[in-house]
Parts: sequence; structure tokens; C-alpha cells
Amino acid sequence: MNKQEHLPRGPMGAVAASRVADRRGRKTVAESILDQDANLVRGSFEPAVYQPITVCGIDIKLEPVAPALGTIVHGLDLQTDIENPEIITFLRQLWLDRRVIMFRDQAHLTRLDQVRFAECFGELGSHHGERDHVPLVPDWPPTPEEHEDILLIISDEKNVQTVASQWHSDATWSTRPPMGSILLCREAPPVGGDTNFCDCHGLWEGLPDELKELARTLKAKHRGHPHHAMDHTLPEAVHPVARTHPETGRTTLFVNPIFVNGLMGERKFGDTESRQILGKLLERLGRPEVTCRFRWAPGSIAMWDNRAVQHCATGDFWPHQRLMERVTILDYEQDRRTPYYSGQDGLTA
Repeated sequence: MNKQEHLPRGPMGAVAASRVADRRGRKTVAESILDQDANLVRGSFEPAVYQPITVCGIDIKLEPVAPALGTIVHGLDLQTDIENPEIITFLRQLWLDRRVIMFRDQAHLTRLDQVRFAECFGELGSHHGERDHVPLVPDWPPTPEEHEDILLIISDEKNVQTVASQWHSDATWSTRPPMGSILLCREAPPVGGDTNFCDCHGLWEGLPDELKELARTLKAKHRGHPHHAMDHTLPEAVHPVARTHPETGRTTLFVNPIFVNGLMGERKFGDTESRQILGKLLERLGRPEVTCRFRWAPGSIAMWDNRAVQHCATGDFWPHQRLMERVTILDYEQDRRTPYYSGQDGLTA
């Protein structure tokens, strides 16, 4: 295989190599995978359980994705049903309870509809959150001219760098990370490309008592990557490791493996010790019992609470195309945007 024909690096290339034994060239591998998947037909054979509920005269089915987090909401049209304030109140409470909520069959939504839906829950942010730091993101597709706050995430045979296949919370390098994100699928691979979510409440609750005690005293240094730079400056922020959710009062573990580059405590930690402690804190990150996995189809939507979950894409669908549009939500109440720890663990009264 010539140098210019190498498979993509990382999980995309590894999965492709595992699927095709004859690797005489990148084009040959891509064609073989596309041929394997050519006769796949979209459908659903999963045994589904759901809770029937009626809100404002609308029959809704709530399908839990996993015990800990994630609910698919069936029966709503997000173009019209959001006009009813009771629907928004219901969805917000479900979102807080389940950390991430999903919807199907919303392909008819326009980009303006996406924005309208986001603004039902908070202030529309730029494509990475607060407007005081808007990265140019040179490797990303340009934002739509009429909706520059929508981030296009396009992955295909030529573009694999847009697949965020490592666990993270969005823009924790910001001094005020975004409250949430809404991702709408325009085109999905016939198989693969799922998004995984991890419950940060569950990560906190699963820590040993002595590690919780240490975590309550720690802060983490978060730093953006080169494509997050603005005016040639990498964004940096310091946040508490134990974070109080400003609406539920519950404690979340607020560190991730790709933006945190050091820990601070009552004494100074060296790089090695910081990495060791971070490794212990994140030991259960991605464990099946604290995660859920969402399979995409055109018109599917996921809306997650950035204060309470981490997420990552599954890098297994090369050379298929995956086309997503993301909007970012900021808390209406600006004093709730900065992460803090109250010193108490538990629910609000």
C-alpha cells in the first residue's frame, strides 16, 4: 500500500482494516466496505419498552436507552409542538432527569427550526459556546451563511478529523462552558457512527469515599486544542473537579481526558501525579453501566446536558458519510454558567 493510500489513522482505520483482509490500497478497502454495506435496509428489530404518557393532549412514548441515562421521546413534532409552554417544561425536566434526550423522525426541521428549538431552553450560543471566544476552526466546513451559529460536522472518506471519538464535555476550556448541545443528523452511515454518552453523576457516585474526599479539594486546568485558538491564543480555564449542577444540586465529576492537562490542590502536583490521580478519577469513564449508545438515522436528534454527561462518537464508519448539524445552548441565567462546587452533595430542596 503506497504512502498516499494509507487508511485513516485511529479507530476509523483500525475498524476498516478489521473488516477487509485484502488491503491492496485505500480505494480498494473503501470500495469493499461500501459493497459489504450496499444492501443494508433501515429498520428496527430491537425489543422496545416505553412509558406511555399524555402531555397537553399529545400521546408520547418515553423509551429508556439505558437504566442510568438517555430517553428517546416518540410522538412529538419539534416544528409545531414546541409552541406549547407545557411541552417545553416537560422536556426540560425530562432532560434534567435523564441527562440526554433523543428524538426520531425530525428530518423536516429547517435550520431555523433548530435554532427555535434551542432557544426554548436557553440562549443560543456560538458554535462553541460563549461569544467572547469564537474559534475559527480552520479544518471544519464553513458555517451556513444564514445561520453562522450552526456547526456543520461532516465526516466522509476524505475527512475523518471531525469525528470526536474521545470522551469529552464540550468546550470545558472555556471559563463558562456551554450548558448543552443539540445535534441533528442529516445523513447517517447505514451502520456505525453511533454517539455514546456517559453519566457524570454516575461517575461521581462510583468513586471510593477517599477519592471523593480528595476530589472535593481539587481543581483542574483545562486547555483547548490548536483548532480552538483565537488570535493565536489557546483558551484555558480552571474548574472544580467536583461540580455542583446548578439546577439539580447533584454533584458531577467534571474532568475529561482530552482537555484536562493538570490538577491543582492544597499542595502542588507534578505532571506524573496529576496523570495518576486523573486516571483514577476516570477509571469508570465509558463503563457500560454508566453509558448509553444512540444509533443515528436521518432526522434523529440528541440533546445533552453538558454539565452532566460526557460524549464521544464511535469512529467505525469509514468510508461512509456522516453529516450532522449542532447548535449550542447557554444558560439563560448567566450566574449559573461558571462551574462551581457548593460543598454539598445531593439534590436541591
